[in-house]
Amino acid sequence: MISLFYAGAIGIMAIVLAFLTIRQRFISSVSLGDGDNENLLRAQRAHGNFLEYSIIFLILSFALEFFGNIPDIAIVILGDFFILGRILHAYALSNENANILYRQVGILFSFLTILTQSIWAILISSQWLLGNNFGLNF
Repeated sequence: MISLFYAGAIGIMAIVLAFLTIRQRFISSVSLGDGDNENLLRAQRAHGNFLEYSIIFLILSFALEFFGNIPDIAIVILGDFFILGRILHAYALSNENANILYRQVGILFSFLTILTQSIWAILISSQWLLGNNFGLNF
């Protein structure tokens, strides 16, 4: 159920970023593409980049929560770091005057979260794979 909370939060954030992109489309009068408008491009990339990383995070989060049998607090910590990272990154990408440090910290949090989830998933699944396919139990 913890991952479901983060799925909901990510869904709301995705809608907010979509509305910001739509708003930029109205401001710049561009219905398709970015029309060489940097503000529209920033809004599009903030939304697209957010979704690209969120899908991987959510798949790993649900899998670890339901199949990995890891502590709930680990799911919460990873989820909080990911959400904070995506907020910082989207803010920095959407605003040309934002400090580049926000974007760097945002992507670092996102990368570290997904890397941690990925390594944990490989370690957990490799024990099962080795035990069921080769009779090696650890």
